[in-house]
Order: sequence, then C-alpha cells, then structure tokens
Amino acid sequence: MEEYKDIHLTMDVFKTVLSMPQFKNYTAGIVIQAYLPDAWELQSELLEFAKNRFEDGGAPLKMRLVKGANLQMEEIISSLKHWTVPVYDTKVAVDANYLKIIDRALQPENIKALRVGVASHNLFTIGYAFLLSQKNMVQEYVSFEMLEGMANHLARTMREMDKQLILYTPVVKKEHFLNAISYLVRRLDENTSKDNFLRYSFNLKVGSPEWKFLTDQFTTAYNMRNDISSIPKRKQNRTLPAPERGDMDSFVNEPDTDFDLTPQKEWVKHIIQKWQKGSDSKPVTIPVQLGKEGVDAAQYKNYTDKCQTDTVVTYKMGLCNADQMSQILDIADRDDSLWSGTSLSDRKRILMKCADLLNARRGDLIGCMSAVTGKTIMEGDVEVSEAVDFCRFYPVSMIEFENLETVKTSPKGVVLVVSPWNFPLAIPVGGVAAALTGGNRVILKPATVAAPIAWEFAKCFWDAGVPKDALQVVVCDTYQTLSILTTSPVIKHTILTGGTDTAFAILKENPKCPLSAETGGKNAIIVTECGDQDHAIQNIITSAFSNAGQKCSACSLLLLEKGVYNDPNFKKKLTDAVTSILCGSPWNTKNIVGPMITNNNEKLKTALQLEAGEEWLVPPTFADQNKYILKPCVKWGVKKGNFTFGNEIFAPVLSVVCIDSLEEGIELVNSLEYGLTSGLQTLSKDERELWKSKIIAGNLYINRGITGAIVNRQPFGGMKRSAFGGGLKAGGINYVSTFVNFIEKETPVTDDKALAYFEKLQDLFPDQNDLRKLRKAIRSYAANYDSIFCKEVDVNHIYGEQNTSRYLPLKNCCLRVQNDDKPIDITLIALGAYGSKTPLTISLDSSYADTDRIRHIAEECQATVRLESEEEFINNMSDFERIRTCNDKYSDAIYNKAAECGLYIANVQPLSEGRIELLHYLKEQSISYEYHRYGSFIGE
Repeated sequence: MEEYKDIHLTMDVFKTVLSMPQFKNYTAGIVIQAYLPDAWELQSELLEFAKNRFEDGGAPLKMRLVKGANLQMEEIISSLKHWTVPVYDTKVAVDANYLKIIDRALQPENIKALRVGVASHNLFTIGYAFLLSQKNMVQEYVSFEMLEGMANHLARTMREMDKQLILYTPVVKKEHFLNAISYLVRRLDENTSKDNFLRYSFNLKVGSPEWKFLTDQFTTAYNMRNDISSIPKRKQNRTLPAPERGDMDSFVNEPDTDFDLTPQKEWVKHIIQKWQKGSDSKPVTIPVQLGKEGVDAAQYKNYTDKCQTDTVVTYKMGLCNADQMSQILDIADRDDSLWSGTSLSDRKRILMKCADLLNARRGDLIGCMSAVTGKTIMEGDVEVSEAVDFCRFYPVSMIEFENLETVKTSPKGVVLVVSPWNFPLAIPVGGVAAALTGGNRVILKPATVAAPIAWEFAKCFWDAGVPKDALQVVVCDTYQTLSILTTSPVIKHTILTGGTDTAFAILKENPKCPLSAETGGKNAIIVTECGDQDHAIQNIITSAFSNAGQKCSACSLLLLEKGVYNDPNFKKKLTDAVTSILCGSPWNTKNIVGPMITNNNEKLKTALQLEAGEEWLVPPTFADQNKYILKPCVKWGVKKGNFTFGNEIFAPVLSVVCIDSLEEGIELVNSLEYGLTSGLQTLSKDERELWKSKIIAGNLYINRGITGAIVNRQPFGGMKRSAFGGGLKAGGINYVSTFVNFIEKETPVTDDKALAYFEKLQDLFPDQNDLRKLRKAIRSYAANYDSIFCKEVDVNHIYGEQNTSRYLPLKNCCLRVQNDDKPIDITLIALGAYGSKTPLTISLDSSYADTDRIRHIAEECQATVRLESEEEFINNMSDFERIRTCNDKYSDAIYNKAAECGLYIANVQPLSEGRIELLHYLKEQSISYEYHRYGSFIGE
C-alpha cells in the first residue's frame, strides 16, 4: 500500500483473499508505512489475522516495514482537500514509530506468524533491527530490503554478513519505461530529503558532524519510541454531530468528506437506507410558500426516483399560480420583517449559522439530491461543502466594502435567483447567500425538476434566522406565471445560472433589470506532445464524465496535437479509462456515472449520430432500460463545424479533434461562442505562457481537471456567451458588491499639488466641488489599480497547486452621454477606463452643450469621441464589449438593443472610489496550475 486513501481497502482485500481456502498455504506480504500513526493499528490488525491463520495451519505472512513512500503527495492531497496531513510532523517521530513497530514485530510470539522485512537505508535502523533480531533469536524470520542503486555499500555489507537481502528495482517493458523513471525519481527525492540518512551517508566518518547529527537523531527516536502517539491524524467522522464553526472573521474552506475513513462507510449506508425510498413510501408534500405561510396548491408536481425499477414518488411540490405569484412579490416588496434594515454583523451571524446547519444536515441534503436528481453521493458531498463555503465567504468578503471610507452601501431591494438542476444545492445557495449578504430579500425560483432540494436547504436559512418573507421559494404552474415574476418591477436584480437562451429570454422580457448570469459552456482541454499523457487522461476523464457530463464546465472537446492523436498507446489508454468507469444508480456506491436528468434531449440525439469523417472510439450504450444512464462515450475525428464541436451537450459525450499545433488549438477554442472553462496539458513552460496569454475563458486550468471550482480558490464565471452582466465571479471577492448600491460620502480631500499628472484635466474644472471629486478619483484609481487590479495573486497558497486571479481590461467600452450628463461624471468614467487600460469611446449627440470640454477630457484620457445620434449609437452598440452610462435614465430602445446583443450596461453613477469604479472596466480571470507530478515539483 502506498497512498493513505488505500490503506484500509488494501488491508481488507489482502485479508479477504488470503482467507480463501485455496490460499491457505500461500505466503504473501503487505507493506506498513511507519510515517503514519495509523501504522500501529494496522500492525495490530495484521498480527491478529496472521496469528489466527497460522494457528489454523496456514502459511505465515510477511510485513514489509517502510518509513514512507508518498510523503509529498499526501501533503499535496491534504492541502487541496483541507484535510489534516496524515503523517507525522517530523522525521524523528517517523523513526520512533518505526522502532516501536519493530520492537513488537521481532517478538518471538509474533514473528513466526508474521515475518518481517526491514526496509531501510538507515545504518542505525538496520543495525537496531539486526541486533534486536539476534537478541530475540529470530534472525531467520527477518529480511532486509533496499532499493537497487540507492545504497550499494550497505547492500554489500549485508550480503557479507550472510543476511537475507532483497533489492527492489522496477523492471518494465520498453513502452513503459517512463513509469520506471517516475518511480526512481520519487525514490530519489525522498531518499535525499534534508532529514534522510542517505543525504549524509556519502563519505560518512565516525565522529564527524554528520555522524553526530545522525547519532543524535537515532538516539532521540529511540528514547521517544514508547511514547509516540498512535492516534490517526485524520479524525473526520460524519456519524458524529458536525462541529460548529460559528461566526468567522476570516474565511477557510469547508473540507469535503474523506470517504476513505472507516466511519464514513456507516454514514453512507445510513443515507442510502433513509433516502432510497420504497414504492410503498409516502412522498413528502411541499406547499406553496406565501411568506411565512404554506398554503395548499391547486396543482402539484410529482418527483420520482429515476434510478429504481418501480415508480417511486419522493416529493409532491405545490405549484404557485398567477394570483399567488403576485402575493409573493408583494410580500417580498413590503419587507415586513425589516430584513433590509439589519446590520451586516447580524446577517453575517445568521449566514454563519446557516453554514453550520447545512454542514450538520449534509447527509440528508446528499440523499435528497440522489433521490431527486440522481446525484452520486460523492458528487453531492462536494456540493454541500461549496454551499457551506458560500454562506461563510460572502459575509466575510462584504466587510471590505462596508469598511470603505468614501462610500456607504444599501440593499438593492428584491433579488430573483433562478437556479439550475445540475447543481441543485451549491449554485442556488450561492446566489441566495450573496443577495442576503447585501440585505436584499430573495425570491428563489429553482429549476422545477430539482425544486425539492431548494426547499430542503431553504429550511437551513430559515432555521438560522432568515425570515421567511425575506427568502421565498417558488415553482410556477405555467410560463405565464413565471413571466409575472421575471418581468415584475419589484425585482431589482436577477441572478441566473442556466442556458444562454434563458438569459436572452429574461433580458428580452425585462431589459432594464440588471442580470448576473453564468450560462453555457463548450469547454476544451488541449493536450500537446509535451504533455504527460497518463496524467492528462486522468484529468480528461474526471472533467468529461463526472456528474454524467452534466456540468456547464465539463470538458466536451478534447483537442490532441497530432503526435498524441496518432499515438496508439494514448488511444488504448483513453479507451481503457473510459470503459472502466462504472455506471448506474447512485444507490450503488461503486458507480461513478449516474443518470441524466432527462432522456428526452434532442441535442443529445443529434450528438449520438456520426457525421462524415467521425467514428466512435467508445460507442454510446445505455446502462438501463429507461435510457437515463448513458455510459461515457468518445467520438473520434470531430472537426470544426460538426455538431458536437460547437454545441453544448449535457451528457457524458466527449468529442476528439486533431490539431497540428497548440496555436491551432487556441484558435479553434477561441472560435467557440462560449468561454467558460478551458484546459491545457503540457510540461512546456513556453506552451503554458502562450496559451495563458491567448485563450479566452473565465477559468483556466493547467495540468489538472477543468471542473470543480472552489469558493475563493477558483472564483467561477466565464466570458463571451458564457456570462452576462458585470463579469464579477461567483465565489470571488467582488461578487457581493454586485448586489448593493454604493453611495458617495462627502470626505475631505487635500488640495495639494501632489497630482502632477492630469494637470490639464484638473484645469477644466473650476468648480471646487468637482475638482475635489476629480482629485480624489485620480488618487483612488491609481492606488487601487496598483495595489489590486494590476496584480495576479494567489491568496490560498495550496501546496502543489497555484491558484491565481487576475483582472483583464475589456476589449473596448463605450460611454453613451445624455445631454444632461455632467462633465465630472463623464471624466470619472474616462479616467476609470484609462486607469484600467480599457479603450473607451465616448458617444454623444452633437447637441451636447459642452462638446469641446468633452474632447479635451477624451484627449487627456486617451479616449475616442464620436458624435452620433441615439439611433446611430444603437446601430453600433454590438461593436463593444460593454456599455457605460452616467445613470440609468436612458431610453427603452438602448436597453432593448443591449438585451438583444447580450450587452451589459453599467448604468450606476460613477464614483471617485477606485475600488468600486474600476470594476466596470475590467473582467476577472481565474488560473489554476498544478505544478507537480505525483508529488515531484516541476516548477511554479
């Protein structure tokens, strides 16, 4: 056994196989790693099994004792997962545990049933085991084991002493030579670490400083061996009540469940027993919510468990009609509970409590997702962790904006959250938590097919202290009822996660209501000839097929440089990996791919047909009669223009494209209308830099999977048709600022001449109030750009994975000026764009009263002025990435055109606070780079 996650599984398999009658007379061995405190417990289990077997007439077994073989990977995995590192903190502690286990292993009553392999290159450790075996007269049961080429002088000495010696070396076929190299590199790394014996063993002399260091190290370990703790470091136990974190001033991600720990197996069994309903079970009935009241519905929707043979109804949910929708909107608008008057500290306390409740109800939330949407338990688990993170992160991130001295915040009012079915917990919780953090009331309209999950998690918000009139959950009986909601003037902002078509429909119905939307994705991974093929395949499989491919971030395109595309070994390995994935009901925990949400999908039907030049590397087949569970399939030979090249397919279908070069791959990816996630697999630094500088997507992933963004670590959101709105990422430090109003406060500003730049600009403003505002803006814009917006930063410092965020200028931006807009407001916008390095065009009517001053302002801020009518401006709007205005008092025609083009209009009054204002001229990008190979660093 090598990885911590496999130790108990490996032990179970070892014992199960050797308990079979046909293996009773076979001798076999297993490795125990002394750098794990768990080693003592594992040795105890192994001793008991070996002794019982031996006493029953079976052959003896063998324990190979090593100090540890996977240290860096254990540290990396622990850092990524926010789990405790499972190994001892110091080398001396590892040595002490090794000696402690040796002491028991070499006892005569133990070693006859469980032989011992002393695997070490440490002269002191070997000498100790050698002398102890002599003392206990058990030499014949002990072997010494080393790695070929690591300590040949020790190996020769052991042979001369006529001791049983085993030398390990990888022996592989030529085509697997790289596997041997990786093995040797890992062994070399660990054996030359700063505390390892071999590092000091060359030309070692008795009495030298190196000798003294090693002697002291051994003596210390020997003296502490009887007192070294054998309590495992990882203690997560989901069968116990979840610990409460309470109010937090700083954010730390919630760890996912460590499913490899023994207690979690009982926890999972309990989830399945409770939520895998029988056909005779009574469904849960959910009423229509009208604020604090739940009322009977005229119509109910039944929810069935698609993974069971019998028709099992899990929930009956009431659908609200048009009259009830009007009441829901009125309740939200009235704010009888005065939620919008609460302080941030109160809201923070309540949301932290909600996070604790979500965590405490983790098992039931997972069970509900499995029963309603077919989520596998592991996929559901990470959703709960993300939901918990959202509730803790957003109120903490809001503190920065509350503390700005130049502005004050106020709630927008009522926020509508429209959430999807593929992430029925994490995404809606994130939208609700962000809106509530700003003091807004929320109407949550979940995807109808997943709505019971929203009802279950809404209870956590209500039980934590969110008033029911401040969070209402609605499911509509007809599209007309939904339209009443989405077009209502009560709604001041809409948060959508869903299809691009849905975003356009909402914009068309209510073009003046701000929309923050994360929409579709057609996401690609490029594998170059410099990539690690085995590692790439692991990442491809996870990215393409987890959650049955039903992720907007899923990899549905695989672009292979032709050397990889034509490599038969790569093709075979990919085929083997895809066909080895177990598919079926989530109630069987062996399954990785569960059911799709629907089996009536016209896009999928088209995608499963071959076009000219295409073939199936892995053909599509269904694992169930009802055709909900599609096994992962791979289409080979796809080209630009083919259906599966450009269309988003919510299913486990991967399309493979051959490219001549990385440059061609970048061009093909950028030709897609979407820009959500994108991946690159290469060990070339030059290729990484080229791709990073040219690819157009919101979340970039290098040498890792392209799904599974984590709050604060990888804020999530796309570009192009994958995002609508201001471009601020969910789970990022700026997201909450979207859902509050910022109002400028009067603050004193000195009139010194420290601002040598923009002197001509300042001369254009004789009004002292305008001049003070301008000077304050110049200072604030420059300071915030230099300290925040021009930097690519990693705030998490994950071991083995670099996660950075950066701000990119817009391709261009247009400011449309109304005749009553003030020159100072126009100037602040021009300065903001200039300071953000975003090209700005100022569009104004020739009748504007102060055109000359605007031309001077534009000249100083390197903007372009265009005199045009409103009609001409509207005709040219699609040329720009974003529209800026000085306020929201613009014609319906402008908003309608923006909705038609999917353009975001930043229509709030400009501020002199650069921390807020510059966000209008920038877009965020997250970059995640895995800089190790199996624990060996390849450079950051």
